[in-house]
Amino acid sequence: MHSNLFGMPKENSMKPPKRPQVLYVEDDEDSCQMMSILLGMSGIDVAFAHGVEKAMELRNKNKFDLFLIDQWMKDGSGTDLCGTLRREFPEIPVVFYTGCATLQERKNGMLSGAAAYLVKPYSELVAPIILRLVNGTDPANVFERPLTSLQKLEDKATKLVQIITGSDRPLPLSP
Repeated sequence: MHSNLFGMPKENSMKPPKRPQVLYVEDDEDSCQMMSILLGMSGIDVAFAHGVEKAMELRNKNKFDLFLIDQWMKDGSGTDLCGTLRREFPEIPVVFYTGCATLQERKNGMLSGAAAYLVKPYSELVAPIILRLVNGTDPANVFERPLTSLQKLEDKATKLVQIITGSDRPLPLSP
C-alpha cells in the first residue's frame, strides 16, 4: 500500500466497499425494472435472468452474493430452481420474491432451501433482507426488528432501578 509523507494511506489506494451482486430471476420486465431501481438505491447491483433457462446460463458467469427468484415463471418453477441453486451454491442465500402467497407454495419454497420468502408487492422488505443475508446475518434472525428507542430507554430504566434497589427482581415502572 502506498502512503503519503505522514505514513497515511493515499486516498486513492483505499477501495470502496464491495456492492452486493444479486441475480434476480423474473420473467416480468416491469418487475425487473422496478427491482433494479429499488436495489440500486440501496447499493445493490442486480443482474437479470428472464426465466429459469436464462438463470441456469448466468449462474456461473458472475460471483453472485444472493439469488432473488420468482415462484412462477413461463419456463419453470422457482421451487425447482431454488433447489438446484442451493445444491450448486450452498453458501449463497436464495430469497423468493413472488406474487404466489399460498401457504403450500411458501412451505415448498422454504423447504427447497430458501432463506426467506417475500410476497409481492411488499418491495420495501427486499433490500434490507438482502443486505442482512449478504452481510452474514443468520437467516433465522432476518425478520427480527431492532429495538425501538422507547424499548431501549425502558431497558436502561429497568437496569437503573435494579442497580439502585439492589434487587434482581424487576420493579414495575407503570401503575
